[in-house]
Amino acid sequence: MNSIKNVAFEKLDYKLAQEYTQIVLGMDEFYRNSTSSSTEQSLDKEGLVPINLTNESPKSYHNWLDINSDLEDLGNKYISIQSEVRRNYMQQQVGSILTLAKWCSGQESPFREKVRNLLYVNENPFSVLERNELHQRLDLLLNKKGLEGSLEEKLKKWEETQHVPSNQIESVLKDLLLKGKERVVERMFKEIEDIEVTPVVVHEVPYSAYCDYIGGKMYINGDLNYTYESLKHLVTHESFPGHTTHMRIRELGLHSGEIPLDAGLVITNTASSSIFEGIGDNGIHFIDWVDTIDDEIYQVYQEIKSISGLNAAHMIHAENKTDEEVATFLREFAFGEEQWVNSRLRFFKHTLRAPFIYSYWRGNEAVQKVYKNLPNHQKSTFYDFLYKNMLSADTVKQFR
Repeated sequence: MNSIKNVAFEKLDYKLAQEYTQIVLGMDEFYRNSTSSSTEQSLDKEGLVPINLTNESPKSYHNWLDINSDLEDLGNKYISIQSEVRRNYMQQQVGSILTLAKWCSGQESPFREKVRNLLYVNENPFSVLERNELHQRLDLLLNKKGLEGSLEEKLKKWEETQHVPSNQIESVLKDLLLKGKERVVERMFKEIEDIEVTPVVVHEVPYSAYCDYIGGKMYINGDLNYTYESLKHLVTHESFPGHTTHMRIRELGLHSGEIPLDAGLVITNTASSSIFEGIGDNGIHFIDWVDTIDDEIYQVYQEIKSISGLNAAHMIHAENKTDEEVATFLREFAFGEEQWVNSRLRFFKHTLRAPFIYSYWRGNEAVQKVYKNLPNHQKSTFYDFLYKNMLSADTVKQFR
């Protein structure tokens, strides 16, 4: 039995993880072959499994009933796993994939149920009072910076001061990627010292940035405006110590046999999604890189933008609000420019990504709640637990 920081992996676990991987890859293959593309090719190409680091062959499927049956059998087998953290996680993960399979087969359910049963997170949007508190926090920081006017006016002035011209985005990203990696090597994982990430500016995409781990690239939406601090956030989320770092540590664990095979897959809309994104959003804190008042300002502004996405998706899919009503909300609460608002609407309205938007804030929240209460001497142990185990928003709280 292998044990990595609080989670024990037994022989049965490795066997079941292989079975799980073959089923999920077979489900992804069947989905790709039986689903028509939407207008968002950059998201459609991901299918259900955007990343596969295994060499497993997919199980062959010809209908959703067989997939559902295999997943139900697998979930029952995982009940006998000894490790409570691992057992709890796999019960949720297999349960969410079963929900995903039923949804893909045509079984519809209300949006809020999708969020709860796919991601295992709180499906409620943020209240007006909670949102007002965020505006107040941002206002206080902008006042501290010496800016005057309404909150929107102060934010716009700050953004103008910190703006990175479009012709400098690539060079700024290269510099930030280098500095971010150095901090990860120094504070977290020496294993990623040889990893290189190349920034690539793209256009007409429904996201701000995207990690292409296999290709060693970080895509950035060249149609949007950025501050230095927003680029810093994207680097820490997508690469160091976010997705690139996370996937490298998982890949090394797979190669050494320390981690079961399921860690080789990244799957859209499952119990693991929120921690995948929560690691990205907390990454800047892991490497102690919030070191100016401008970083503090952007941290609060990023919270506002993350929560605006969650609320906007709820407005569209649970409250039947119009695109214009949602766009107005994004402008008023998140102070969004038109290109960003349009990009966000495209993301929220993509079938698979609508529930997934909850992963960002709910994952940030779950990881942050554990991390902020840790004494310094426990942090390295927590990083191992977080990066070397597959976890959900519930099971990350079981770190001891």
